[in-house]
Amino acid sequence: MKKPLLKEEFLNTRIQQLEITKEGTIVCSDNVLFPFSIDENIASFHPFFEAIVGTLTSVSDDITYPCVNISGEGFSKILDISVVQRKDSTYVLLFDFTQHYKDAHPLVQEKNEAAIAKNRLAFDKRLLLAKETFKNNFLSNLNHEVRNPLNNLLGFMELLRKTKLSYDQNETLKVMQRTGMQIKYLMDDMLDISKMERGAILMQQVPFNLGHILSNLQQHYRLKIGVKNILLETTIDDNVPKKLIGDPFRLNQILFNLLENAYRNTTTGSIMLGVTLQEKNDKNCTLTISVSDTGKGIPASEIDRIFDTYYQLKENEITPIGEGLGLKIVKDLIALLNGKISVKSDNTGTVFTSQLPFKIRGKEKKRPTVPKGSGILMSKRILVIEDVETNQMLFMRTFLNNEKGFILEIAKDAKHAYSLLEKKDYNLIIVKNNLPDSSGLDFIKNCKLDSKSEHIPIIVASGSTMLQEQEEMLAKGASAFLSKPYTQKELFDTIEKLSS
Repeated sequence: MKKPLLKEEFLNTRIQQLEITKEGTIVCSDNVLFPFSIDENIASFHPFFEAIVGTLTSVSDDITYPCVNISGEGFSKILDISVVQRKDSTYVLLFDFTQHYKDAHPLVQEKNEAAIAKNRLAFDKRLLLAKETFKNNFLSNLNHEVRNPLNNLLGFMELLRKTKLSYDQNETLKVMQRTGMQIKYLMDDMLDISKMERGAILMQQVPFNLGHILSNLQQHYRLKIGVKNILLETTIDDNVPKKLIGDPFRLNQILFNLLENAYRNTTTGSIMLGVTLQEKNDKNCTLTISVSDTGKGIPASEIDRIFDTYYQLKENEITPIGEGLGLKIVKDLIALLNGKISVKSDNTGTVFTSQLPFKIRGKEKKRPTVPKGSGILMSKRILVIEDVETNQMLFMRTFLNNEKGFILEIAKDAKHAYSLLEKKDYNLIIVKNNLPDSSGLDFIKNCKLDSKSEHIPIIVASGSTMLQEQEEMLAKGASAFLSKPYTQKELFDTIEKLSS
């Protein structure tokens, strides 16, 4: 046997050294690990060595193959195999790292699993963001597409109510208007869920009358639940302040959804809405508002889940009871108003109790009024840019014979509007967010760059209720954003405020 390639101290380790020819024939072997026979071809010992023999004539560099499993009858080892080529000899070195690889395997596996978990977390985050973006875009488009025809529907019904109607026609129209408003409330709920999840919802602090909100709700639900033979009772303690400062729209949304939930869950008996004073000082108060019903109640095992989105309690496989979106909206809105809500239920009914803080309005100073017929009413010329014929008709009918002195002119697109603005003076412009030949945003920017129109107030009347879009419009020069559907009073009040 020729002089070993390795030094003597390495030979005491678990290393086997073989010398082979270029054809793979074994010249010598120390057989430390495996019993090789002289003059035998190394390829016959294990299929892996066939690959080594195939490279001997074409590759002159030294090559190491890590973590090679060599197994056969009665043996199994994990080796690093090196092929060392010299001028006159070729050596194959077998390094036995079986125990090392076995010990390292759990660590490698743990590292791989950690990497997989990290990548999975990143993937889940990207997937969640993609789903959230899709949902917000879907809700935005859905709201816009529904609110535009809904605005026309409610607007024409409002105009119809001012005509001479029989008693039956008037009552039928009331039901139609309430149904339309229910669709509006549902669209508001859907959008508000998305806004609250993104932290984009804003709370108002405006004066309102609590009695008016309760009266409107009572009128709506007495008509609705009358067909079910359910008694609706509304009570408000005498010491409860009626003139408050807060967010009347959100308060109405909370009470509407609580009453809607009670209505859904009650077949006979009564529903009661009660308001009491919890605490009060000169400027602030906290009200306790309860909504109770005589429905079948909520099982104790289900009561913690009723505020979940889309949760519905099922009495049986056919009839679901509970509100899919309403109670989720209620819980989130009350939290945003710095209030609290709790629920108690048994087989005699359910009671939702909430505590909400409000500011108390001080005494209002009387504003000087101008008597009718004083002759100082000035006409205000308003330019509306609208291309949809139904929307044009609604605007014309809304402003027809109005008592505010508003004179309406309609442009079919931005180009038409620019030509009218050059020829005439206007007190106010109403535009939507998408015109046939321009975006509403570009129209506003162009108006603000023109010396003649730069000071004219601009109202954006749109079916879109996305906060980002509204803020962008206002930042570019819009004076107000009016979300559809809106009432004639809301429209006229906004016009008066901006054109006075």
